Amino acid sequence: MPVRKKKEWEALLEELKLLLGSLGIEYRETKRIKSDGALCLIKGKSVIIIKRNIEAEDKAEVIKREIGKFDLESKYVKPEVREFLEE
Repeated sequence: MPVRKKKEWEALLEELKLLLGSLGIEYRETKRIKSDGALCLIKGKSVIIIKRNIEAEDKAEVIKREIGKFDLESKYVKPEVREFLEE
């Protein structure tokens, strides 16, 4: 896994949020969960809920773990994001 700086993690996280949107998954952050985050179904809608006070790197890792459940082959994914998801 390549070493990334904080700003690179933050930029990657923003790209991952855009990808979530293209998959119809809502992104939310909250302080009121015990885990780092997970994909949930709320009123029939897919929502990824992530702990607000964790680092961008950890948020990206949660998204990576949860987005692995979806078929991304037919979606355009920026090369740097695809590389991260395949790490």
